[in-house]
Amino acid sequence: MRTGLLLIFSILVLAFSPGQLAAQAKQKLKAAKHNMEILNYQGAIEEYNSILSKHDDIAEAQINLAECYRKVSDIDNAEYWYGQVVRLPEAEPEHYLFYGYMLQRNGKCDMAREWFEKFLEAKPDDSRGRHLLRACDYEKELESKNAGIYEIEHMPFNSGLDDFGPMYYGDGIVFASETHEGGISKRIHCWTGNQFLDLRYVDRNEEGEDSSGVCGSYTYTDPENFSNQLNTKFHDATPSFSEDQSTIYFTRNNLMKGRARKDDEGIIRLKIFSAEGGGEGGSTSFKNVEGLPFNSDEYSVAHPSLSPDGNFLYFASDMPGGFGGMDLYVSEQEDGRWGPPINLGPKVNTEGQEVFPYFSKNNDLYFSSDGHVGLGGLDVYQMEKKDGFNEWGDIINVGAPINSRDDDFGYIINEENNHGYFTSDREGGFGDDDIYSFCRNAAELEIYVYDEMTLEPIEGAEVVSDCTGNTVYTDEEGKATVIQRNNQCCTFSASKEEYEDNSKEGCTIPGENTLVEIPLKKPINCVVAGRVTTDGTPMQGMMVTATGNCGDEQATTTDADGRYEMNLVDPCEYTISVTPPSGYDGPGSTIIKTRNEAGEVNGDCQFNVDFPFRSAVPNPGDRPDGIPPNYVITGYDRNGNPIYGPPGGTTGPGSGGQYVDGKFVPTAPGVSNSWTLESIISEAQRNEPLECCDLIGNLQTGAGSIGASPSVAYTNPGEPIPYLLHIYYDFDQSYIRPDAEPELEKLLALLNENPTIKVEIGSHTDSRGSNSYNNRLSQRRSESVIRWLKDKGVSGGRLTAQGYGETMNINNCANNVPCSESEHQLNRRTEFRVVGLTDGTNFSTSTPRNSVDGVGCQGCPF
Repeated sequence: MRTGLLLIFSILVLAFSPGQLAAQAKQKLKAAKHNMEILNYQGAIEEYNSILSKHDDIAEAQINLAECYRKVSDIDNAEYWYGQVVRLPEAEPEHYLFYGYMLQRNGKCDMAREWFEKFLEAKPDDSRGRHLLRACDYEKELESKNAGIYEIEHMPFNSGLDDFGPMYYGDGIVFASETHEGGISKRIHCWTGNQFLDLRYVDRNEEGEDSSGVCGSYTYTDPENFSNQLNTKFHDATPSFSEDQSTIYFTRNNLMKGRARKDDEGIIRLKIFSAEGGGEGGSTSFKNVEGLPFNSDEYSVAHPSLSPDGNFLYFASDMPGGFGGMDLYVSEQEDGRWGPPINLGPKVNTEGQEVFPYFSKNNDLYFSSDGHVGLGGLDVYQMEKKDGFNEWGDIINVGAPINSRDDDFGYIINEENNHGYFTSDREGGFGDDDIYSFCRNAAELEIYVYDEMTLEPIEGAEVVSDCTGNTVYTDEEGKATVIQRNNQCCTFSASKEEYEDNSKEGCTIPGENTLVEIPLKKPINCVVAGRVTTDGTPMQGMMVTATGNCGDEQATTTDADGRYEMNLVDPCEYTISVTPPSGYDGPGSTIIKTRNEAGEVNGDCQFNVDFPFRSAVPNPGDRPDGIPPNYVITGYDRNGNPIYGPPGGTTGPGSGGQYVDGKFVPTAPGVSNSWTLESIISEAQRNEPLECCDLIGNLQTGAGSIGASPSVAYTNPGEPIPYLLHIYYDFDQSYIRPDAEPELEKLLALLNENPTIKVEIGSHTDSRGSNSYNNRLSQRRSESVIRWLKDKGVSGGRLTAQGYGETMNINNCANNVPCSESEHQLNRRTEFRVVGLTDGTNFSTSTPRNSVDGVGCQGCPF
């Protein structure tokens, strides 16, 4: 491609001291340098070749000759001379890049890699080397991704010169061409040796469908001059029209009122102009030609593309402050005036060239670049416009056959997204840049990958089509777009680290976009483990069964230490069961759920379920007087004394009676099973010291009770009383164990029956670990209880979480004091206390004193 990027590529003219060169050689170097400065590359090529035929060791001539061949897109000669340049002591990193670039364009990616890597070593922060290196790795994928989708046709109205930049207008196409007819005298441009560009027009007529049955089949009239008012003696090209076609925006040399204006280097830069007029196609009269406010004599502004609503103008420019050569910009129209240009940013713009933007009616921006991953030269890319200003989706290389190893640009597409035009200087054309049409026998599939449990989108998921083997990656919205042949079904496999793979089928329907949703879930290793003991002694060979409502059933036996372990299926609800040994009582089954009611994994799906069986009947001499003959031990108090109750009764204080001061105290007949608001307030405001069993009448099990005894004997009048919840935690953990849910259900009933009380949930740790860590751990434990209550409908305003760490141990297990696991377990506890009412009444805001006294944990791992 030559004319299509006139005045776009940066000019690199190197000058070296000629030293002892002959006067004639010095003059030729000076003349060649001048030709480069005025963009007369053909003249410079002749001069440098003449010099090198007699003095083949002049580095300046070799470097500048390679540059000239690159400017005029003579890839073969550019490859040869850059191959000489990179071996010179004067070689710069840019020369490594351009040599690799020429090798890639000539299909020599294996050789190009070496020079891209050398460039990256010299300039590790330059994205061009990284993109081009990756392009060699993705070359086969880019060449095969559109297999069977596109049909390409070379346009009959191409001339033997440059024809490029097509745009829809009326029933035809307007484009730029080096051919022209009559009217203004056209000059010869020294860069190409051809005439300057004019705007040309062809009418097109649809004659049925093409061979695919998807697109129309068109015939075209001969090209004619588009507008005498717009075409000048210099360049006029790349038009864009308003929706009603009454306004045109186009690129022109810096020319107003017949006079050209140059920059400080003597170059006539490019500018964007607008004009009014328009019609239904054909040659049209325009008036009021005006330059846009962000034009400048010192840099180029070119290739306008107006958004369908007419509010945004996209264009290319090499204005200062960009990221490389030509960058893409956008200007917003407000109150009839165009605002300051906004760079589209480093996601779009590279150190290379980003040019020829086109904003389609489908909300996609197409552009060409030589700085992103591509097949070589300029490639066409697509990205979706997001809702926010200057917010864009992922950049997608549209692939072959639109893109090739040559320059491909000037892409436009119709509203139906199935037919359009583009420009290429690939082999097989009439001239240098030629216009091609394409029919796309395909539709878009939108792939959406999300987390199965949280329903949140997954960014960076890899999606592979089994039809093509091509890979796409999801953006921050979990989405990726795939172009797939019409009426084709493919399976898309999605994968992402930390997730299990999943696949879904997607089928295309002509004219419709299809959504393929692929949920991924994280693999979960659910385990239940525990210990079976009788009166604290490990039991070996006990059969433990796990029966799930998901159809999974399994069993195992305990080892010499009474321990067992089984892997569980997720999601599932299990009943974990052990048959108590003869002569022993205790709960023989527990229900656990791998997920809660919201479908979330319970904790880390690691469950501890112990079975601590106790002797069913004590020794005759140990049985206190007054206990009914049929009562059995249902639990133990804080001093280790047995608690008696009817067979099958609920384990815990108050289950029929309690052992107090060596005597059995039966439950008083007619005592209420519920706590009343009056009793709660009364106990919370007690002013005299309390003993452990003062509240036995208010601690009966049943609806509204908590099944726990007071855990403190305070001597501080007026302080709220903490009551111990039988909630115990595994070491260094904060999740709610399954054996804690019955206790929480009792607290929930209390809160539901007394909707005006406010409670503090206080959690404690043992002394192992640092003070700061234990404070955080206990806070997490309190918060886990509150989350459980809130999930059950309790207002968070009635609940306060407070972690006390190891500051209120109930025994002597302080730091560095040797203690058994059972002693440490007593300190890992959760309490609650009533601290006020919802009407604003507060009973106390002070911290409970460290005078609590623990009770034994039923079902704890020691």
